[in-house]
Amino acid sequence: MTWWRELSRGLGRPMLVVGCVFLAFMLSVAAMSALLGAWPPFMAVESRSMQHSDNSSAIGIIDTGDVVVVSALQDSGRVRTYLGSMLDGYHKFGEYGDVIVYQAPNEDVPIVHRAFCNLVYNSTAYGFDIPELASLPNGTWTSTDGGWQGLTGWVEVYHVGYADVTVYIDVREILGSMDDTPHSGLITMGDNNWKEIENERFGVVDQGNLVKEPIRLEWVIGKVVGEIPWIGSIRLWITGTMPPYMPVNSIVMLVAFLTSMAALPAALWLSARALEHRRGGS
Repeated sequence: MTWWRELSRGLGRPMLVVGCVFLAFMLSVAAMSALLGAWPPFMAVESRSMQHSDNSSAIGIIDTGDVVVVSALQDSGRVRTYLGSMLDGYHKFGEYGDVIVYQAPNEDVPIVHRAFCNLVYNSTAYGFDIPELASLPNGTWTSTDGGWQGLTGWVEVYHVGYADVTVYIDVREILGSMDDTPHSGLITMGDNNWKEIENERFGVVDQGNLVKEPIRLEWVIGKVVGEIPWIGSIRLWITGTMPPYMPVNSIVMLVAFLTSMAALPAALWLSARALEHRRGGS
């Protein structure tokens, strides 16, 4: 078994390199956590609520099986919303506004969704204001209260997102869910959370569905500042949480990536052997 001993001896140095790379990765995770101020600084995405397609993934969009990089809130906790970013064009991950990670009280799992608008409690009117609506063109939204201040009914915003949906916000239901302690916060929504009724698409906000109340800033773990495609699928597979709708192209790209990583030590050894032979022949 001389060839096996030779192979094992030859693989020693490449494997040492791989080990050093792994150690460097773990140190970089700790460094990024300290730099970004959020823990964990990386999170695997388990659902398709942020995808821009039900069946395929795309780099630059947050898809099932991606890993997102999370940074703690800076600039006094400012979050750019979808409605507040429409005029200047600020966008992240394919749509206007910031994508945030939040965890409401009594919820077990953090949620990665887009900040849609600010809901500001108006104690004089015993309702909510949505200041971002004031700067939007006529015809892009409507409300049962006739304006954006002191809202107690519902609001509709038209032509939202990649799916061109109508977003319906039931202010009355939100007010009722908070009893005698109403508070301001963010209305949030997944880019891919919509349903079709009589050939019209309606966006589904988190409030009244995933959570009852607007999201307080203290519930926000951080903003999503980066995306690492596909690699989170490994965690979903190991933990048995990989959904059946996992994008096929993500699996293909992940397999290609893992195959190339597995072949790296052998490729390094073969390159080293070839170099030794060339030197020996000269």
